[in-house]
Amino acid sequence: MARNCRERGKFFMNNKLTQLAREYWTAEESRDINAILSFFAADARWTGPDGVTLVGHDQIRTFYENSAALYPGLTVEIGRTYGDENEGAIEWIAKLTATDGGVVDLSGINIMKRSGDKFPDLTAYFDQGAF
Repeated sequence: MARNCRERGKFFMNNKLTQLAREYWTAEESRDINAILSFFAADARWTGPDGVTLVGHDQIRTFYENSAALYPGLTVEIGRTYGDENEGAIEWIAKLTATDGGVVDLSGINIMKRSGDKFPDLTAYFDQGAF
């Protein structure tokens, strides 16, 4: 079980997708870019709330490197989850700590597809205005 990644809410499903999501968010909390990328298929598609789609590790890496540089601190809680073990919607609640110590509270939904122990497709929805 993830050390920092907590679960809340009564709609939490414990299946392979949510287990993989917990592990992914633990890697994201560590800010270890290679550990984060290890959860994505080599040709994975990551789509952000603005519709920008990143394909493959090199493009996806840029998002996580920029996020980690601006917000080296991160904690994530998992909220409600819907779907099955291969595809679902997972609510998350995060606190990002900036380099100057400022904190951004952010919540959103990820639509995640699982194939084995990788995400071939992840779409993230969150309020970009929070930044």
